[in-house]
Amino acid sequence: MKTIVVGTDLSERSDRAMSRAAMLAKQSGATLHVLHVVDDELPTSIAQEQQKNVEALLNRQIANRGIGADIKVEIHVVFGNSWSTLLDQVEVLGADLVVLGTHRSRGFLDRFRGTTIERVAASSPVPLLTVSEQASAPYQRPLVGVDFSQCACNAANLVASIAPGHPVTFLNAYHIPYRTLTTRPTAGGELSQRDKQRIEASLKGEMTQFEESLNDDVTYEWLLVEGSPSAILDREARRLDADLVCVGPHARSWLSKALLGSTAEQLLTDPPCDVLVTPLARPALD
Repeated sequence: MKTIVVGTDLSERSDRAMSRAAMLAKQSGATLHVLHVVDDELPTSIAQEQQKNVEALLNRQIANRGIGADIKVEIHVVFGNSWSTLLDQVEVLGADLVVLGTHRSRGFLDRFRGTTIERVAASSPVPLLTVSEQASAPYQRPLVGVDFSQCACNAANLVASIAPGHPVTFLNAYHIPYRTLTTRPTAGGELSQRDKQRIEASLKGEMTQFEESLNDDVTYEWLLVEGSPSAILDREARRLDADLVCVGPHARSWLSKALLGSTAEQLLTDPPCDVLVTPLARPALD
């Protein structure tokens, strides 16, 4: 990665995002662009005064934290609408990664209008990292939701570059059509060991093909679990104490530009840890 853009609203949530973005920039040698959007519907005098004050504040924060000592940092305070202007700047700056803090819930309004994070995730041409935890160390326990698509492969390679030297857990949550007709679950509804082995063996070909498309430096382990991807990803992330979960658009519009799919939406709404959402296009890793 060469260019990382972190959006800030000057809140504590954004401070965590800036710390993680700075750590990734130092790790990859990327330039860090710190972006704040001033509402362009404010009166001109107030908007310009706010722009000047925010620039001064961000410069003080960066200096006090020593962020600029190890990486190149550029500050951008622009006028516009928060999420659409952020996406415009992502394109202008040629970003490889966008970093945001987790959103502040607005209750039922979020259900109708969507959060800034969800809007950016649904439209961003580059990966979006949402940060909920304070960055105390590089990522070490990444978990990637895998549907064997090219997008999942891109996500796996990206995560491996963000957490170098640490194994990536690939999680495939599989669905069994006509479950009661094709298997013999126990009285408690659990699959028998025989059925589980038979079904997971049938995934071997897709797993092998997926592994062959990974970069050579990716180390990994597999986790195959029956169930809904959204529920399984959340549960396993918490069980494994993952510090990063990655999801991508499903080949059949799991994440569309109009509406996030349930898996990505749930993870962004109530994240078990930091969440990386990758777009359909292959992200730039060089």
